[in-house]
Amino acid sequence: MKQVSVDLDKLVQLRKKHDLSISHVSASIGYKTPTGYWLIEKGERKVSVQILFHLASLYGVTMESLLKTED
Repeated sequence: MKQVSVDLDKLVQLRKKHDLSISHVSASIGYKTPTGYWLIEKGERKVSVQILFHLASLYGVTMESLLKTED
């Protein structure tokens, strides 16, 4: 069965491509501190569908493009 997860490397690449700080992204998606988003990029916090939607909107990509599948 294939596992679907958020592509953390892609999140980092997109943030850097758009020249955004962790603080900016964190505030944009509704976290009170930068640590909220930093934990997502480090894989230590799960990403809700709502957060995934906000990240996709912020970067101008589809939600599906932020996912990866693994066997």
